[in-house]
Amino acid sequence: MKTGSLRARVSLTILGVLAIVLAAVVTAVTLAYRAKLESDLRSRLSGAASAVEHARSPLALKVLAPGFALEGIAINVTSATLARPGERASRALVGMRPGATVRARGSLLVLDEVFGNGTRISFSASNASVDHAVTSLLLVELLVAGAALALATLLVLRGTRTALRPLSTVIETATRIAAGDTKLRLNPSRTDTELGSLAVAFDQMLDALEAAIDEARASDAATRRFLADASHELRTPIAALQASVETLLREQPQRPERDRLEAAVARDSERLGRLVDDLLGLARLEAHAAHAATDLTSIARTLVDEARARAPRTTITLDAEDNMTISGDRDALERVLGNLVDNALAATAPAGRIDVQLRRRSGYVEALVMDDGPGVPERERERIFERFVRLDPDKPGHGLGLAIARRIAHQHHGELTCDPVPNGASFTLQLPAEPSTAS
Repeated sequence: MKTGSLRARVSLTILGVLAIVLAAVVTAVTLAYRAKLESDLRSRLSGAASAVEHARSPLALKVLAPGFALEGIAINVTSATLARPGERASRALVGMRPGATVRARGSLLVLDEVFGNGTRISFSASNASVDHAVTSLLLVELLVAGAALALATLLVLRGTRTALRPLSTVIETATRIAAGDTKLRLNPSRTDTELGSLAVAFDQMLDALEAAIDEARASDAATRRFLADASHELRTPIAALQASVETLLREQPQRPERDRLEAAVARDSERLGRLVDDLLGLARLEAHAAHAATDLTSIARTLVDEARARAPRTTITLDAEDNMTISGDRDALERVLGNLVDNALAATAPAGRIDVQLRRRSGYVEALVMDDGPGVPERERERIFERFVRLDPDKPGHGLGLAIARRIAHQHHGELTCDPVPNGASFTLQLPAEPSTAS
């Protein structure tokens, strides 16, 4: 990006164009003035020739000659046809032959006329007066053009300073924002001009930067909170596992105490493995998953079949059309729906009921998982999506499942919510549908 002075470039461009225009005007006026003077001089030569022809008498030529001289016209008779003593009037200057033209001869304009009696008269005038007049005009034009250019320079400098004042405001605003006044904005009065569009783009950029900074701060705070919670969650099973192993190694207890400790080791190891797996799954969500056309119906059908096999006494229904296709990561979406179905199985009684529905609505595909369990209190419907939140500490899990599920929904430009229902619990996963399946 070239960073030369915008004011200097604009000023030089305007003055350069003005100088070219002035030069063109001066040239045109000078040439037109010279052409007019030369035309007038030629007309005077032709007029002198006509006056001589009308005079007819050679003697009259001597009378006209002083007047021609005052007009700067010299007469030269090259044929001895003037009246001599006793010459008759028939020798008068009559019958000027046509076709004579004014031509340049050095610094003179010359008109040669031949009369019918053979007399040749040359009328000549000097171009010096024309050159002098043109030179005087040119000098005046140059002085006027110079004065106009100087005045234009002052006006252009002042005009560009005024016109570019909004840019100075942008620079001043940017400097103050860099100094810490991040809430400052340009707020242009008009947005349909070049400077107005620049100011709008500047404000939008600042808003985007401020939003990105706020998001980064929130992400940093969430990361710190996550690390603290993860450390706390990991500390408990690790401490229990360590205590059980140390007791086994140190005391070498007999059965059934040995069996109890070994079962505790296995249980704590399994709990620790699940927790680590959840933490790794949450970390993987920060990577960009490869999206492809995915049929939610096939995923839901597989999960419902598995749930029926695990809980044969529970009534599990699936209401879905074929080809409910979205663009997404199949493994991640399977994890979301699987988490919702697992939570419903954990919340319902052995003879309870779980309903899974897939439907299209306004360009989205919605997956609903409903159960007839104890439900979720209204004040907890958003809190359950936070990390490490468990409404029932006695049930298995670490409080990461729903946090991971909502994060996956957001990565797919969708949403996961806990719906207000009179009985049981209802969760809705809303995802953008493929254009071919959107209603």
